[in-house]
Amino acid sequence: MLSHEDNELLTRVEGSAPMGAYLREYWTPAVRSERLVADGAPVKVRLFGENFVAFRATDGTVGFLDEACPHRGASLALARNEDCALRCIYHGWKIDVSGAVVEVPSEPAERLADMADKIAIGKYPSREAGGVLWVYLGSHDDPPPFPRFPFADVPADHVRALAAETNCNWLQAVEGTLDSSHVSILHQSWLGQSSGSLGETAEDSAPRYESDETGYGIRFAAIRHAGADRMHVRVTEFVMPWTAYIPTGDEDRIAIIGTPIDDEHSRQWFIRWNDDHPLTEDTDTHFWYHDLTVAPDDFAALTRGKDNWGQDRALMSEGHFSGFKNLILEDVAIQESQGPIVDRSREKLGTSDIAVVKTRRLLLNSVRSHQQRGDVFGQEDPLARPDAAGVAMTLEPTDDWRAAASTEARYV
Repeated sequence: MLSHEDNELLTRVEGSAPMGAYLREYWTPAVRSERLVADGAPVKVRLFGENFVAFRATDGTVGFLDEACPHRGASLALARNEDCALRCIYHGWKIDVSGAVVEVPSEPAERLADMADKIAIGKYPSREAGGVLWVYLGSHDDPPPFPRFPFADVPADHVRALAAETNCNWLQAVEGTLDSSHVSILHQSWLGQSSGSLGETAEDSAPRYESDETGYGIRFAAIRHAGADRMHVRVTEFVMPWTAYIPTGDEDRIAIIGTPIDDEHSRQWFIRWNDDHPLTEDTDTHFWYHDLTVAPDDFAALTRGKDNWGQDRALMSEGHFSGFKNLILEDVAIQESQGPIVDRSREKLGTSDIAVVKTRRLLLNSVRSHQQRGDVFGQEDPLARPDAAGVAMTLEPTDDWRAAASTEARYV
């Protein structure tokens, strides 16, 4: 378990909180690219307890700005998006993607040049990859190199991004992706639908963990018995500070990213891709994504306002374990049920929690190093990233899972 002080350090992200300052130094997923239409409505985005707007200008370029107009603080989410800029509907001030004030119709024309030189609005570097707009909100004028995400360069029809806005702290979302033992229990009613080896996790709910520290985070292997002479190995790659590449049990790959909206709310991203061919209609109805595509910007809304997150007790009486009609919504319900911020000082941990414990330790060490020296884990070698998602394999007891995983995942 953690002390109260360590839990506060890990979870708090608003204002001057050390973890918030640290996480801002990474590229953060902000909004699905499809939501940004040239000359379309600006999209309000909340990150780290602050409000922003993202918009696509007439020429297709993207801007990411503070939400408040620098004049009187009106929301630029209400602005007109036209002529490669946002025009505040309150007094008509016009601000382009670079944050420059280019028109002030409420003032004499001769004042424009002087005002434009003196007025600043928060503007932030952004980049599109994997169907998502990413933003750098850190303290440096120049952003760090953009991560070498394995889904960044695949064709647009090979990748799909979905998001959920959950009523809980960002770390609860991250920890859920690293906990392999819950797959055998919480998700047991879905495992038989996997076309690959994921279903074998149902045979052993108490995996043995092995791990390796990497230049980008930690590589975890959850090892289960799969009969007298076989072992089932799920390898998850955790990439600092919030990304997990997890095994799907089929040929598609998936990254799950948990980012802070504020201290008590998070945005969880599911980015699914295939290196070799477009995602198909079958993929969209796959048990991982079943029904979620109807609300791609916040699929947690499918549970919001329902008793017990929409758990179906009649379904449970018919044999379904959890009573949820979607695998991922099971995770949403569990993470929110823990409360806005888990009090980790009250936990009773076991050997199945090793991945979570090691990740907490890495995050604590990293945020303290950032406080003391300004270090940001992994940025000294920005190309030190896995090139593929985690893998699930069934091996002989004498096989080396590390070598097998590297071959299976097609590392370069």
